[in-house]
Amino acid sequence: MDLKIISWNIRGLGRRKKARAIRNMVNERKPQFLFVQETKLSSFPQAVLRSMGCDRRFEFCWAPAEGSADGLISLWDPNAFVKTLDYTTKRIVVVIGKLKGSEMECGMMNVYGPTIEVEKDGFFKEILDEMRKHNVVWVIGGDFNAITSMEEKQGLSWNYTAMENFRSFIQKAKLMNLPLADGLYTWSNNREPPTFVRLDKFLVNAAFFEGYPNLKQSLLPKVISDHNAIALENVVYKKDMRPFRFYNYLLSEDGFDEMLVGKVKNFQAQSSTNGI
Repeated sequence: MDLKIISWNIRGLGRRKKARAIRNMVNERKPQFLFVQETKLSSFPQAVLRSMGCDRRFEFCWAPAEGSADGLISLWDPNAFVKTLDYTTKRIVVVIGKLKGSEMECGMMNVYGPTIEVEKDGFFKEILDEMRKHNVVWVIGGDFNAITSMEEKQGLSWNYTAMENFRSFIQKAKLMNLPLADGLYTWSNNREPPTFVRLDKFLVNAAFFEGYPNLKQSLLPKVISDHNAIALENVVYKKDMRPFRFYNYLLSEDGFDEMLVGKVKNFQAQSSTNGI
């Protein structure tokens, strides 16, 4: 099944060229879902949607900015995603529904994490609380303002406690931190010497792979913002070209050991029967 979700910290939608950049990306990439962070808009006039090229093609749910670095908006194509519920908090936009061609009920969560370290535990707890309210498969994307390992940052220093807290949250939420293709980092401070960090990412439930087994997360070229946009898409491979993938997360799934033992015994029995 086709799937493309794009997330982008735009760093302000009040400037017309930022809205045009989104319009160009939407026209070129044709996502079914779009997560935007840091709109910096306390209201969302129709003129902005028109400038983005999203006023007729997309439905949306947005959280107003309460400061100079806030504001989120999630947009989706109603022909590809049927919404049943949406709501917002200061740092989260939640949209629940079904993607066309799938019976899987999905929660699409657009997030913008705090930059202040002492606020991050509360942010992760808020995400967990929202996830537990709904029995759905989750796709969570946005600017987390956090990293999971030293490999996700180049320059300056690392906060090891903060990295451990982020990893702990991902584990508790039973989410998967997908690898990033076409690049290593999503943000740069554009200074000398530069600092590069992977602040933006998608996290998904393992169950999401049942409907979308060829998920790929990739870095898009940098335009306008100091953040790269990222894309999550279901890549359809030609016959005999589908790559093998195994995620360490699966080792901790309930029933994995029993399933593996059963598969091995079944293979051994078939091999014995066939004289292999």
